[in-house]
Amino acid sequence: MQNDNKQPKYEDLVLMKRKWFPLWILDRYILREFLIKYSILMLVFIILFILSDVFNDIQEFLEAKAGWRAVLLYLLCRLPGNIRFILPISMLLGCMWTMADFGKNLEVTAMRASGVSLFRCGGPIFAVGLIVTFVNIYFNEALIPYTQNKAAQIYDEAADRRKSVQHLWAFRSSDNKRHWLFNTLTAGETQKDVTIKTYWKKEMIPTLVGTPGTEKFNSNIKSMFQSRADMLLAKNLSEMQKLILRNLDGRKMDITAKEVSYDSKNHLWTLRNGSFVSYDRTDELRFEASRGTSLMHSEIKFDTISFGKDVMPESQQDILNSAREKDDLPTVFIADLIRRNPNMPERVKAIYMTVFFYRLAFPWACFLSVFLGIPLATKNERTGSLMAIITAVGLIVFYIVTAQIFLTLGKGGFINPVIAGLAPTVAFISAGAWRLLTDRN
Repeated sequence: MQNDNKQPKYEDLVLMKRKWFPLWILDRYILREFLIKYSILMLVFIILFILSDVFNDIQEFLEAKAGWRAVLLYLLCRLPGNIRFILPISMLLGCMWTMADFGKNLEVTAMRASGVSLFRCGGPIFAVGLIVTFVNIYFNEALIPYTQNKAAQIYDEAADRRKSVQHLWAFRSSDNKRHWLFNTLTAGETQKDVTIKTYWKKEMIPTLVGTPGTEKFNSNIKSMFQSRADMLLAKNLSEMQKLILRNLDGRKMDITAKEVSYDSKNHLWTLRNGSFVSYDRTDELRFEASRGTSLMHSEIKFDTISFGKDVMPESQQDILNSAREKDDLPTVFIADLIRRNPNMPERVKAIYMTVFFYRLAFPWACFLSVFLGIPLATKNERTGSLMAIITAVGLIVFYIVTAQIFLTLGKGGFINPVIAGLAPTVAFISAGAWRLLTDRN
């Protein structure tokens, strides 16, 4: 008797070989369907963000009676900062929407039956995701810092100055030798009413005191050294310079100016309509923590003076960036700041390093969206597009919350900055890649 339990053999069954390249017709079809949906989502989100900016800021422009060109230019400059958040969200939604439609129409099943893997099905979407990732990197590192500053300048000039101005803003230089005090810090190249609390340096003496032998030099020496002035002026040039340097080098001083401007090309600070005072060293000897309370001399006024990188190495962009949230700083600026401050406190360094690695990882969320979107959208081909979009929204919320938790822990020094900044994105990409490569259903 024939054994009924014996499994039938399908000797004539031939498995289709995996197909990779070229699949031009299929790739064009998938790319077209994805780009249509992706473009729709991008357009919708851009409109929503523009409307949000209009509702938040248009009142200020109307009250200031600003022209429509200023309003349009302001909204245009604000757009790149909004697009960087739109790109990954639209990528995930568009990917899941596209693949869910394919699954609903059993097109994914047909592709697999023809020997095209799920990974290969999403090839065109992967390519777009990679391109969008590099676009997002460019936006974050190059375009957005410029457009945000430009938008702030437009708002400062056209509206009521409330959002682009930081009142009573203080900035401390990386070497802790200069403390800048701004009555109002604006996004423009010229600042008003600035005080710089600093120390005398050798390079500052010719600029502030003057050239030996001139009327300005003699007058300033008499004002600064008073009873010792005649003795100093009687010395030969070499001895006089040594004595002046010995008396001034490292002494605390304040420089105030009605107007300060910065030439980024030549790295030159120019101070106009100001004055300077020096403080007596006896305070510093008597009180270790003294900031100088006894004046060495009365105010000495000046019309225009300029200092280069050797005296004030910080740039205006450094000062403006200090007024911005650390999460918005370009990675290049953060890396340079850490390099220039080897003795930065560990807690502060942890904040900057965490933000640095987070900013490196965030643009790759666009690529992450494809890794997650394709397998999840095709998990159940009968659920349709609505379920895919709901799943995508849930994933976006979960990823953002997870990334923010790690970011907070990293800034607080509870976990390593590298882990805090990179772990959520790397983990999600790895999970999506594993799900995609192991899916054979």
